[in-house]
Amino acid sequence: MELILKIRYTLWGPFTVLFIAATGLLLTFRTHGVQFWCVKHLLHRRNHHISDGISPFEALCTSLGGTLGVGNLAGVASALTLGGPGAIFWMLVAAFLGMATKYSELVLAVKYREHHPNPLGGPMVYLSRGANLPMLAQLFAFFCILSAMGTSAAAQGSAITEALAPLVAIPRPLIALMVCLLLLPILYGGSALIAQVSSVLVPIMTGSYLLAGGLVVALHADQIPAALSAIVSGAFEPLACGGGLLGVVTAHTVSDGFAKGIFSNEAGMGSAPIAHGSSDSSSPCATGMLGAVEVFVDTCVVCLLTALVLLTTGAWQSGADGLAMTTHAFSSVLGDLAPWFIGITVVFLAVSTILGWSFYGLSCLKWLHAKNWMLRLYPIIIVCSAALSGYIPLTVLLLVTDISAACMSFPNLIGLWILSGEVSKETKHFLQSKNNEKSRV
Repeated sequence: MELILKIRYTLWGPFTVLFIAATGLLLTFRTHGVQFWCVKHLLHRRNHHISDGISPFEALCTSLGGTLGVGNLAGVASALTLGGPGAIFWMLVAAFLGMATKYSELVLAVKYREHHPNPLGGPMVYLSRGANLPMLAQLFAFFCILSAMGTSAAAQGSAITEALAPLVAIPRPLIALMVCLLLLPILYGGSALIAQVSSVLVPIMTGSYLLAGGLVVALHADQIPAALSAIVSGAFEPLACGGGLLGVVTAHTVSDGFAKGIFSNEAGMGSAPIAHGSSDSSSPCATGMLGAVEVFVDTCVVCLLTALVLLTTGAWQSGADGLAMTTHAFSSVLGDLAPWFIGITVVFLAVSTILGWSFYGLSCLKWLHAKNWMLRLYPIIIVCSAALSGYIPLTVLLLVTDISAACMSFPNLIGLWILSGEVSKETKHFLQSKNNEKSRV
């Protein structure tokens, strides 16, 4: 455990935090502040798409399915345990910058995608075709496959086990195995079926969780000001101690906030572009706007709601960790139903995340021209990884996912710096066309 913590805080040290923040700032400038105009243009967009690939809505749900997961419940709880309430502030900062980062990722994914014969895009494609860095593209694809088969499926499998173990009299490893075996027909159905199932699961699970979380916060509304104050004041404790800027970027509060933010909304990680790069959208910027909204929904809505649930109920000081902390918070309103609600919610979140990451890993295998037998074996490895996670504590796997996120992010962020000029060109052309449309009206 100590070794994992050391590796995790080394990878998520000052350099990584500054690198991610600088990338977000650069792309905010390059995109003319996409955070401020994306929603307006998204509401007025017209659907233009080609005839192959998955639909933009299916791509959105697949990407959100891969994004919304254990990080929104246990990840937020873990951030509070490791970094205190201030970590939530830095999660929100990472999300604001991440909106520009994810927008740029998706613009490049659609701009440089290939057809084999169906659309295929993502960092491995734009690193190879756009940045002319084939070795870095292969490195990203390798880490993505490793993440999909290992830490991502394993973390979700462990979350399923931890949530359901107190509720059912079944050995822990068998719980995740049974759930994941039910996913095999979907996984063997390929990318198209995964996208179709995600388009049904994601809206249902997101809506139900927002309703329940909103109820808990509403019933503890008198504690909201204190919770928000703790988030803001906790974010700048290193400054209060005289640490200055160096104290801020080296503090675990910031490290945990950025790491859990990236783990949750995946902006800069390079995973979501794989889903959107496989869609039939013909507009890079329109697709990019969907990505910016994804980050906002994931972190500024779902994660912030979870944080307020944990803070307003006092669950973050209960001594519990991970999903146990979240269950404790919901029990203040739902009582004995709380473990069942969290258990069912976690299953839905984890299943959608496993499906989303299976899509990413499968796409990278196809891009690497993997043999047919490898593509057939891949779903079985996903299921086995999730089942074996029953032997490993979720808190350990969440640290490992942070390591995995850093390994995927570095190649992708390098590509974003190199190709930021292309993002700027596409954005300028898009905004000019919108202005021309207005002038003709």
